[in-house]
Amino acid sequence: MKLRRRALPLLALALVARAQGFPMRPVRLIVPFPAGGPTDVVGRLLAERLAQRWGQPVIVDNRPGAGTVVGTQALVLAPPDGHTLCVAISALTVNAALRSDLPFDTRRDVAAVTRLANTHIALVTPVRTGMTTLADALARARTTDGGLAYASPGIGTVTHMAGELLARLGGVTLVHVPYPGSGPALNDVLGGRVPLMFDVWHSVKPHVLAGTLRVLGTGSRQPVPGFAELPRIPDSFPDFEAASVFGLVAPGATPLALRQSIAVDVAASLAEPAVAARLDDLGMMPAAAGPEEYRAFIDADIIRWAGLLAAAAGPR
Repeated sequence: MKLRRRALPLLALALVARAQGFPMRPVRLIVPFPAGGPTDVVGRLLAERLAQRWGQPVIVDNRPGAGTVVGTQALVLAPPDGHTLCVAISALTVNAALRSDLPFDTRRDVAAVTRLANTHIALVTPVRTGMTTLADALARARTTDGGLAYASPGIGTVTHMAGELLARLGGVTLVHVPYPGSGPALNDVLGGRVPLMFDVWHSVKPHVLAGTLRVLGTGSRQPVPGFAELPRIPDSFPDFEAASVFGLVAPGATPLALRQSIAVDVAASLAEPAVAARLDDLGMMPAAAGPEEYRAFIDADIIRWAGLLAAAAGPR
């Protein structure tokens, strides 16, 4: 009953927004990664459903680069009228904690719309490296001059930070090798040029099932649905916890009522059985939440990563 009472005013906001003519023209949905990666898959799935609901095209605009900064900057420069949105990942909060040179203020210039989904991340290695456990990787890092390299889809991504956190907790040196997206990173890992990679489960799953990559550990205490046998890094390091969070954001001055109405439509789209099934297939768990809840998460996550980075900067 409580959820129903809460949903009624949100539904009213959505109806008001539609009555005011939103959307009045095609909506641009920025994806801050190249086409084909997990963020792009989520963006295109959402764009298709929202276009059906809104009766206007929702055009995916891939803007990769600088660990999602290029795409986020394109968002904050757009008019705050709901017609430009952006799929955000955990890099949104990591960058705010990590970098002092951002061309925008995350708290001021980026407005929360809704949380979308959470997904597991995994540390993988090519089977031919011979490493079969997390302990093997840490041992090799200790005996490798300069440390052991690991790839990620970009600076500031949660997969980048997962490597920093593991290095801190494991007392080893791991050398970050960033790429402009998951695809290029996986190509180099599969080609044997980089021995380790942190990435979301959706990206590495086909290669794990094909027997070319081995999972050394996943990032959450919760098992990956359907793959409970996979080792979990928190079992070895209880202070390790890393998962990728997908959300939807708008330019900073976008009115709250409009963002709430968009969040209602997004939540309804995520609840569709076909969408839920597709997300489950991708190893993602729908986690719709309105602007206020998502804003609170963003602020808390910036603080969390800032604390971890400060600790990582200390002596190992």
